[in-house]
Amino acid sequence: MTKKPTLKELRNKIDSIDRELLKLLAVRMEISKEIGSAKKARGVSAYQPEREEEIIAKMTASNRKSALSDIALRRIYAEIMSASRALQEAISVGFLGPEGTFSHIATIRHFGHSINLIPRRDIPEVFIGVEKGVFDFGVVPVENSMEGTVNATLDMFRHTNVKINAEILLKVVHNLASLTGRREDVRMIYSHPQPAAQCRAYLNTHFPDVKLIETQSSAIAAEKAASNKESAAIASEYAAKQYDLKIIDRHIEDSTNNITRFFVIGHHLNKRSSRSKTSVLFSLKDRPGALYNALRPFSKNGVNLTKIESRPTREKAWDYVFFIDMDGHVDDDPIKESLEELNSKARFIKALGSYPACREIL
Repeated sequence: MTKKPTLKELRNKIDSIDRELLKLLAVRMEISKEIGSAKKARGVSAYQPEREEEIIAKMTASNRKSALSDIALRRIYAEIMSASRALQEAISVGFLGPEGTFSHIATIRHFGHSINLIPRRDIPEVFIGVEKGVFDFGVVPVENSMEGTVNATLDMFRHTNVKINAEILLKVVHNLASLTGRREDVRMIYSHPQPAAQCRAYLNTHFPDVKLIETQSSAIAAEKAASNKESAAIASEYAAKQYDLKIIDRHIEDSTNNITRFFVIGHHLNKRSSRSKTSVLFSLKDRPGALYNALRPFSKNGVNLTKIESRPTREKAWDYVFFIDMDGHVDDDPIKESLEELNSKARFIKALGSYPACREIL
């Protein structure tokens, strides 16, 4: 009978593997520095989302026999690539703050921790910060699977010249937290409007008569709850820990399929990835069949439209702009031909960028 290794022997094996991993990581970082020099000489950004997505896709495809989950592997590589990028170029990222918001969590999970984080009070400030070069990239929410489109984000694409560089899908988990951690102490609840809307059933069941106070973000809700023992906040676990709050109830969202989509915005245009998406903004002259005729070229050329959203221009009554997402890269012939036809019919058209389609919900 084969003798099982002792705990000490197993730990010695782990120590040996860790030393080898460290050596390999050191080699990887040295090569990353050389790549950074080559990028700098060509005027290329250290952040290349299509290349990073390609690396992670290859690694997850090779991970079928491992006990390591694809999500865990993705998070490990997010930090490895974050450290690599930091050796090549200091990168700053603006997000809808303060720290502890879901925008903050999405930013960290996508970019890793080796970045300069710059919180902003609202979505327009993130767009303006990117456009003016206050920071290199921004992360903004664009839609939620339960509450729909974030209108402020779509509106800002009309008024700025930023590009979409990547998308992030984040599973949203809401918790009710307070200083005491006891339901019976709660006399008021702080929340951003969207989390409150996503937790309606829970609030109606457990706190039907408790005053709900609106805040600018879930992190601010947690901060306010930390100053009053009779208050609670709908917040992420990250925000609760940051403000020393105790969780009263976890997963209070009405649906377990609560996912928010974010865009990474910047200035550069991405090359093709193995699975690209493209977003376009356009407006039409008001005439019968205008929208049908505008969208027909995409059907004719076999382009799959994954989203269409209309927004009022606010310039005159019943005047709209349309936001569409589609599978593929803007340089793909079917998309290129479709956009050329759309351009002949549109009052204006703006390609917002092509970017790697997100493969995993973080």
